[in-house]
Amino acid sequence: MVEDFVQLEFLHVEDCKMMEQVIFTEGSTEEERRNQMFFSKLKRLELEHLPKLTTFCFETQIGQHIQASNLEVHNSALFNEKVVFPSLEELTITGMRNCTQIWQDQLAVNSFCKLKKIRVEGCEQLLNIFPFNMVERLEELAELLIKNCDSFEEIIRPQGIIANESHAVTAPQSMAAETVTTKFAFPKLTCLVLDMLPRLRRFYSRMHATEWPSLKRMEVIKCPKVQIFAPQCHRFRETPSGNQVAISNQQALFYVNEDTFPVLEELTVSDGQLPSECFREVKRLNLQYFPQPSTAFPSGFIDSLPNLEKLVINDASICQIVQSEGFSNEGRHTPTAAQIKELRLSKLPELTHLWKEELQPGAALCNLGILIVLECGKLKTLGPSLLSLKNLTTLEVSRCHGFINLMACSTAKSLTLLEKISITDCERMEEIIACENEEIKGGIVFPKVKYLQLSSLPTLASFSLMHHAFEFPVLLRLIVTKFPKMKNFCQGDLSTPKLQQMHLTRDGEDELRWEGDLNTTIKHMFDEMNVQNSDVTKVTHQLPRLE
Repeated sequence: MVEDFVQLEFLHVEDCKMMEQVIFTEGSTEEERRNQMFFSKLKRLELEHLPKLTTFCFETQIGQHIQASNLEVHNSALFNEKVVFPSLEELTITGMRNCTQIWQDQLAVNSFCKLKKIRVEGCEQLLNIFPFNMVERLEELAELLIKNCDSFEEIIRPQGIIANESHAVTAPQSMAAETVTTKFAFPKLTCLVLDMLPRLRRFYSRMHATEWPSLKRMEVIKCPKVQIFAPQCHRFRETPSGNQVAISNQQALFYVNEDTFPVLEELTVSDGQLPSECFREVKRLNLQYFPQPSTAFPSGFIDSLPNLEKLVINDASICQIVQSEGFSNEGRHTPTAAQIKELRLSKLPELTHLWKEELQPGAALCNLGILIVLECGKLKTLGPSLLSLKNLTTLEVSRCHGFINLMACSTAKSLTLLEKISITDCERMEEIIACENEEIKGGIVFPKVKYLQLSSLPTLASFSLMHHAFEFPVLLRLIVTKFPKMKNFCQGDLSTPKLQQMHLTRDGEDELRWEGDLNTTIKHMFDEMNVQNSDVTKVTHQLPRLE
């Protein structure tokens, strides 16, 4: 049968709940069962949501017959030397709950040597992904994603260890007996993702080093049992006889020095303790899932990331971003300090302010252009923190229900480069600009704001409740929705010379409105909403009561 598919380039098998193997050899001759099966031109293989599948083709010896009722074989690998994939480039394996081992230790020559992309997800019993002998076949591998595998413990399985016994090998035992360090190199790997692997403990259980000369993007999150990074020099100590043994039972996933990740640009981790000087090329840093309470973001390593442009902090229990003068804990700025251009803060339930009023964020944030704040429930305002961010061009705030106002008048006057403002879904926001107890000379001008969005702000009464003049000389697009208490845009004079229409989103549809000027347009809309609400109330009162 397989011979009929010699031209096959793409094979996708999905949602076959009873399938136990892809190629079934029942009824084949002994010679057919003995011969290897070649998928010579297959480049892409996808096996998805096959809960009973454990092997691609059951490997049998000469003269051995297979009964369908006896297909459950312990320690069988998904791929063995029976099937050969000389051209396979992309492999996807998802939702195979009974798969404990993907590759057998012994594989056919030239099989799996052209793999470029591997994705493994939702394999609950899988303990590791590569046998030791498989690594040398991965010279072309560019992307590796392993996600949501509950039993997964290590990336590479030592030679001769079968799947259901791999957990019995402890790192100190195996490393103490070795004096040679194995080096694993992934010369073309550009993307590595390890996500939701609750039992991941190590990369490889024996003495080893890794090289990642092409890796540009790495994501390691929700792997609570493993330390992600440790300095390479901290791993071993020498015994009096000259042998190296592990210092402790705790292994790191990666032992790094300044040459381990020479071109890494994007890093997403749930470990804030990055070894300094090892990630100098990182441009985008995403730190996620810090459940333990902390007064401040662990920012001491920021000064060792001179090329950092984007910083994301997500799902952490921190009270402030900067805890001392300057972004680093030491308060020092080097000539090569990071120049962060984008800061994104999300799901920080304990955050009360970015930094205290008497502190400055330092050189790392002096050129910040984009600030995005999402789901920070205890944060009440961004001022006076914004006073330090003179180069800000984009400001977005969403789902921050502690906000009463966005910033003070003095802060607004200092943000002369701001081009985009978006405030959405803040339940307690009463005004955007608060000028209470401030003496402001002249009006407040936003000379470069072209885009303004105010959406889902149920308590917003006005852009500002004080009688100050506002100017938006280049405002071109204004989007408003769900503002039931907003009677007019502002209390004082308003100038929007280039604004010709307002985008109103109502009942899921976008509507253009304009009544000559912005204040008049909003007043008409407010009156219309009141009339509609009044009509609904009258109709409701006129409905007959159900006895």
